[in-house]
Amino acid sequence: MTMKRISGFTLLELMMVLVIAAILLGIGVPSMQEFIKNNRLITINNEFVSSLQVARSAAIQHSGVAYVCASSTVNNAVPVCNNSNNWESGWMAFLDTAGDGVFNPADPENDVLLKVWDGVPFSSQVSVRTNSANINAVHYVRFNSRGLPTTATGVGLQGMFKICDDRGLMHPDGITVLGKGITLSASGSVRTTRDSAQIVSCL
Repeated sequence: MTMKRISGFTLLELMMVLVIAAILLGIGVPSMQEFIKNNRLITINNEFVSSLQVARSAAIQHSGVAYVCASSTVNNAVPVCNNSNNWESGWMAFLDTAGDGVFNPADPENDVLLKVWDGVPFSSQVSVRTNSANINAVHYVRFNSRGLPTTATGVGLQGMFKICDDRGLMHPDGITVLGKGITLSASGSVRTTRDSAQIVSCL
């Protein structure tokens, strides 16, 4: 009677496969985490730039006033500004033809919600802050009918918003800039930068 030979893996071969799989997993997981974090910062950057641009355009188009303010209540029926400088909690952009700085959905002729962003989870450790003392003092960006970022009394609201996470501004390699800067000029133009010399540090 002929014995049928059964082929398979030896214990040593299985152990080698497990070791190789563990090494590949150890390489792949951090890379995926970096990818997710990088894309989160890109998304936040793009959304914030878009909110500023939409508000400015609306103010010019309607010859009125538009605001962008931090808000953690954007999913509520009546979202309100936070009077806070923690922009990572969320923000809202609205047209405020009445010019009172308050979004009033009961007055759709004057107040129009333009754009909202519902923030990022606290666990993501993302910060969106500005180095502008004037913006920090009033907790908002206001565009007048000419598209200029000023308070009602004409104080300029230009400055830089800095977007960072728990990794900080720079990668450990000392070359790659992880954080992002959004510059709002006195004319109302918005520009994104990854120049560490301009961003200087996270806030």
